[in-house]
Amino acid sequence: MKILGLIDRLKFKESIFVNKKVFFKWFKRATLVLGIVPILLFLAFAGAVSFIDFNQYKPQIEQEVSDYTGREFKIEGAVEVSVIPFGLSATDLVLKNPEGFESPNLLSVKTVQVELSLWSLLWHKEMNVQRLELVEPQLHLIKTETGDNWSTIKGLAAWLKHSNPHHVMQISDNNQMVVPQTATEWFESLERVQVSSNPAADVAPLGQEKTELSTAPARWALDSLVVRNGKIQVYNKEQGFAETLLNINILTFDVKQGQPFDMSSDFTYQNSLSERMYDVHLNGALAVSDAWNVWQLTQWHGVFKVRLPVEQQVPEIRLTTQGELFEFDVKTSAITVENGVLSGLDGQLQSSFSGQFGLNTLLSGTVTLKQLNFAAWAKHLNLPLPKFVDQKALSVGEGQFEWYWDGRQLLLNDIEVEIDASKVQGDLSYDFEGNRALRFALSLQDLNLDFYQAYLPSVGGEEKNSADQSVFLPLPISLAFLKQATMVGDVTLTQFTVKGVTVDTLEAEVLAEQGLLQLAPFDISLYQGTLLSRLHIDLADTVPSVHWKGRVDHVRLDALAKLQSSPFLLGGTLSSRFDLTTSGAQLKAIKSNLNGRLLLTLEETKLAGLDLNRVLEGELDLMPKDSTTPYTELKKMMLVGRWSEGVYTARKLEVHGERFSASGAGTFDLTTAKIDTTVNVLVEQTEGGVEIFKGFNFPMTYRGILHANTPSERARWQIDVAKMLTGTALQKQLIQGVLNAF
Repeated sequence: MKILGLIDRLKFKESIFVNKKVFFKWFKRATLVLGIVPILLFLAFAGAVSFIDFNQYKPQIEQEVSDYTGREFKIEGAVEVSVIPFGLSATDLVLKNPEGFESPNLLSVKTVQVELSLWSLLWHKEMNVQRLELVEPQLHLIKTETGDNWSTIKGLAAWLKHSNPHHVMQISDNNQMVVPQTATEWFESLERVQVSSNPAADVAPLGQEKTELSTAPARWALDSLVVRNGKIQVYNKEQGFAETLLNINILTFDVKQGQPFDMSSDFTYQNSLSERMYDVHLNGALAVSDAWNVWQLTQWHGVFKVRLPVEQQVPEIRLTTQGELFEFDVKTSAITVENGVLSGLDGQLQSSFSGQFGLNTLLSGTVTLKQLNFAAWAKHLNLPLPKFVDQKALSVGEGQFEWYWDGRQLLLNDIEVEIDASKVQGDLSYDFEGNRALRFALSLQDLNLDFYQAYLPSVGGEEKNSADQSVFLPLPISLAFLKQATMVGDVTLTQFTVKGVTVDTLEAEVLAEQGLLQLAPFDISLYQGTLLSRLHIDLADTVPSVHWKGRVDHVRLDALAKLQSSPFLLGGTLSSRFDLTTSGAQLKAIKSNLNGRLLLTLEETKLAGLDLNRVLEGELDLMPKDSTTPYTELKKMMLVGRWSEGVYTARKLEVHGERFSASGAGTFDLTTAKIDTTVNVLVEQTEGGVEIFKGFNFPMTYRGILHANTPSERARWQIDVAKMLTGTALQKQLIQGVLNAF
């Protein structure tokens, strides 16, 4: 029995062994079949593909695209299909413009290369695009007075209709179908909204709650997207300018809808209204969501190169940029930028802003400046700034302000900026369209206008730049800008300097239009006195002209005297009435063309050159015993006269001193600084042995050149002794006795 049981067990094991051999034999056969079948299928597919001429399908493809867009579409090149990698390519694709546009094509592409997933095609029967490459795509968008070349594209209009829940087909009262809005009409009807942190969650199809996802668009993904040497041109024929993006190159990987993917791009931007060209290289994480509506670039960084025409001989400027967020919503045109930074020329500009861009532009944000060199940026960006004598002018900017832009007007609010050593506060706006008006309410502190002397434009319009040439008025504003600008506003300057004179306060209301400037009032507080005036400047003509009218009340002259190496007046107070006109661009012409009335009153002043009071006190030594400049103290001096061609003629000159009075007349040439004055002195009080001269009249002259370099030409006081002998008999006798004694 035991032997029979052993035999049965051996037979059972043998059967198991035999069954295993059979199983592995059939498993190998099945594996071989399953491996060969896909290969055979692939070979069959590859063979079929290689024998098919896909160009025969071009008319069908062209018709499908034409029906979808409503525009003529052509594939003028060949259509080719490859198996490894599995994909197709087409060359010379064009989407035509409608009639009435100068450019024949709306869109053209030199080559389109599409790589497909063979697995998805064979096993899932789906066209899954893995890689898309566009070579030399060119998009031409044209807007004219009668319309544009894109808003009537049927596919685009249908997409906008689906995207806009308010865009629905309606039936009018007479049962006529209402034509849907065009893309342009739809954009113009948009309300201004803020960018949502989750834009897709804020939009739901009509009649559904936000939580419903039944109409959500299909998901899409690409292993890579490549654009080579592309071009986008927007030509606004209505306003006469074009914007162009050239040499567009884009490289992306792992592109998925709604998820950020790395993007690297470079392109060149130019505007027909500007001479500047921008070469841009930008990297960042890009996400596209909500049916291609929301584009979001995060943590970007890149480089801008700004170039001017070669003939201007200005080196290109290299600027770097970085930021945390750039978001744009195509449907609402809403835009948001967070902590965008532009750096270059050892300076930095940082800004955050949001709002709506496009037809209904409405943007606002903040700007922070750090060590910004305005003059250098203006030079490389070809902005209208004068050429300053001091190259450090407008070289340092620090501070912040809020800004607002509505597509035509730029508004700067709450300005808190320090430029060079000056503090600027207030508000400013500029209208880039319409009357191009500049409006402002500014307060400036510690401004040194002498620091901003600028070279004059030459007759040909270019600015002079040699040190020996005269310079224009010390204003940090381009003369060409002043000739064209419209300005309305008021400005207050405290503790500012001009021509070495420090002014406590200047307040002015400015009105300017087409080169006609009016500063009224133009009031200044300086040296314990005031200047109240109205100033008119005409820059519209070839030669600028000025009309200045006002009065000066009790200005102390002590500080002014210290500014001169050889002062004529030593202190006192000045009051004046004036009504002056002049013309010219250079200082010499301004002086020689000076005309108008001038009344001067000086009180408690000192006249340099002679101490007449000491003479009448009995001091025969006309020069002082110390080294100080001799002077005559005057209680009051008044001049009444006119300027004519740069020469002042005093028809009335009255002087009242401690011991004498005088009257006379004189002239002063502003261009040569030559003075010629004659006064008749009446001795009123004497002492110290010269009492006999009381009541005497004698003429004195003050002739020469003020501040002359040579002593022989320098202005000096002289007494005409010959004329003194024509006085009374007693006066003749005394004078003759003095002469005989000498």
